[in-house]
Amino acid sequence: MDNNVNPKVSVILSIYNGEKFLEESTDSILNQTFKDFEIIIINDGSQDESLKIIRKYKDKRIILINNKKNLGFAKSFDKGLKIAKGKYIAICTQDDISHPKRLEIELNYLEKNNHIFLVGTSAIYIDEKGKEIRRFRKYDDYKILAWRLRKSCGIIFPSIMFRNKDVSFDGHYEYNLYRKLIKRGENLTNIPNFLIKYRVHPNAESATTKEKQEKLRDEVIEKFKEIKDPTTFSDKIRYSIKLLLHYIRTISEKKII
Repeated sequence: MDNNVNPKVSVILSIYNGEKFLEESTDSILNQTFKDFEIIIINDGSQDESLKIIRKYKDKRIILINNKKNLGFAKSFDKGLKIAKGKYIAICTQDDISHPKRLEIELNYLEKNNHIFLVGTSAIYIDEKGKEIRRFRKYDDYKILAWRLRKSCGIIFPSIMFRNKDVSFDGHYEYNLYRKLIKRGENLTNIPNFLIKYRVHPNAESATTKEKQEKLRDEVIEKFKEIKDPTTFSDKIRYSIKLLLHYIRTISEKKII
């Protein structure tokens, strides 16, 4: 990639003491079939070998930001967003693995669907050793997702790509970002492709900060009440049936797998 030309995609990866799986996660981005991207890596005050691991890479697409102290993922991602040059932003996390065609598929989807601002994907949940635990197949319906987001966070954060237009975390976590986008009238959706392997382990941030995240989730659900819900009673019945059928198909798929 020519450094004088803006890349099509900016990938943002914030890391904190992520040495165990960091190399595997980073390689999964650098080895994408789609090549026109930069990867902004924020080392958020790590006290392990994370910074040393990143500095071993000689890929010109890597932009390193080294926080002297831990700021937390929201502030770190905002630092990345401020310097991102891409038309689109993709999120990556230190524990998870991206499918080789992830960026290509998500980019093509957003290019073909101008009414969609942000897209997430289905995910394969894996354990520390990379063994599959279960699968979460998502549905592609932005109206259903806008309705469901009022009650639960139905988008897998490390799978998302969105348009680089006035986006920030503002010190909160990803669920609040989705709320802000819905409030300003953006459409968010998922696609059924399994484009990430989401790692579940005891030291993952989602596990170590579970209580804090549950509190933040409740705050976001409360704030959603300030946004008018356009969903009619008949819509809710129709959406509920679609979700039930989707759930049944997913259960059957898991049994086959």
